Amino acid sequence: MENNGVHFMMPTIFNDQNIIDLDSMGSICKFAKDSGCKGLVLLGVMGEAHRLSESERNLLIDEVSIMANDLSLILTVGVSAESGYLAASYAKKASESGAQQVMLAPPIMKKPNESVLFRYYEEVNNTISKDTKIVIQDLPEQSGVHMSPKFMVDLDKNLDKVNSIKLEDPPTPSKISKISKIKNKDLKIFGGLGGLFFLEELMRGASGTMTGFAFTEILVEIYDLFSTNKIEEAKNLFYKWLPIIRYENTAGISLSIRKEIMKQRKITKYSNVRYPTPSLDIDDKNELNTILKDYL
Repeated sequence: MENNGVHFMMPTIFNDQNIIDLDSMGSICKFAKDSGCKGLVLLGVMGEAHRLSESERNLLIDEVSIMANDLSLILTVGVSAESGYLAASYAKKASESGAQQVMLAPPIMKKPNESVLFRYYEEVNNTISKDTKIVIQDLPEQSGVHMSPKFMVDLDKNLDKVNSIKLEDPPTPSKISKISKIKNKDLKIFGGLGGLFFLEELMRGASGTMTGFAFTEILVEIYDLFSTNKIEEAKNLFYKWLPIIRYENTAGISLSIRKEIMKQRKITKYSNVRYPTPSLDIDDKNELNTILKDYL
């Protein structure tokens, strides 16, 4: 599977009755395609997957699978869970619905144990179809589990369906270098973190990024410039957009900011988040609007 490029991390859009708005989800898929993205990532942390019921998860997987297929976009579905059994069941559903990749972060572990963690990934590997691949999500801020470069590379060497790593443990550039020195050539490395270190990640050898920056067409343009050796142009474009990338990554309200920008850009109809995810207050919105004047 040729998955190099930008994969858009989809937020889950809720209407004013707190129900998933499938029209907006379809608009996001079209936006990703029009922006030049390689794929979509559904049910990640920024998709509020932990705030969805099982029936809502399944509805999104079924509907977005159809949309992604119609648009020729690679679909990656987040299947992280607090047990191997549950992760495997999520992965099985995603695989059967046509997802080309499942993304799996470690469960929360007070005393991380690599043999137990390997079994967790192995269970998913043995459950999904041969046509579905695994993206290892390195997300210690959420899981509390710090996976070493060697451990992640060993997962790739021992599990046949692993094909890439998504790094979200800053500083991501230095970790890319460490993994690159010991990995098999086919193992891909992707950045995240809202694109905050996207240029540096590319310079270290990243294959792209999986993130949900609300101006994702800019990330695609940076990737295309860098890939065609127009490094100075890529750098200048990245620095031009870095203020809004930085602001969108504001701790605690980053998802609300992203949803509000997408609503203002008329990509989606709503910017609601599910409690207790924090919403923007009036001062936050005024601050965002001041920054957006330079970009909209």
